[in-house]
Amino acid sequence: MDDEIPFSVRRELDGDVCVVVPQGEVDLSTTDDVRAELVAAAGEAATVVLDLRGVGFVDSSGVRLLVEVQRLADERGIGFRVVRGPEHVQRLFDLAGLTSRITLIDDPGEAGGRDGAGAG
Repeated sequence: MDDEIPFSVRRELDGDVCVVVPQGEVDLSTTDDVRAELVAAAGEAATVVLDLRGVGFVDSSGVRLLVEVQRLADERGIGFRVVRGPEHVQRLFDLAGLTSRITLIDDPGEAGGRDGAGAG
C-alpha cells in the first residue's frame, strides 16, 4: 500500500507518566519494538500510557502485547492506560474483549496515577 504510514515508536517521559507513541501499524513485524519501549517505560514511570491515535492497524500480536503489558503492570504495581486509537482499532479491542481488561482514555493527559484516575 503506497499511502502506508512508515512505522516508528517513541517514548516521552513526563514526571511519573511515560507515554509510548507508535505510528503506523502494530503487527508481527513491529510488536517487538513497541514491547521494548513499553518495558523501558515501565522501568521509568509509575504510569505507562500507550497512545494509539497514530496507529492505523493492530493485529493479533498487538492485542496479545496489550494483555502482556497489562499483566506486567499489575505485577509491578504500576498504572497502564491506552489512549483510544481510530474507530477500526477500537472496534478490534471491543471484539477481543480488551475494553473490560484495559483502561482506555481519550488523551494522555488523563493518565492519572496507579489508582485508576482518568479511567474511561
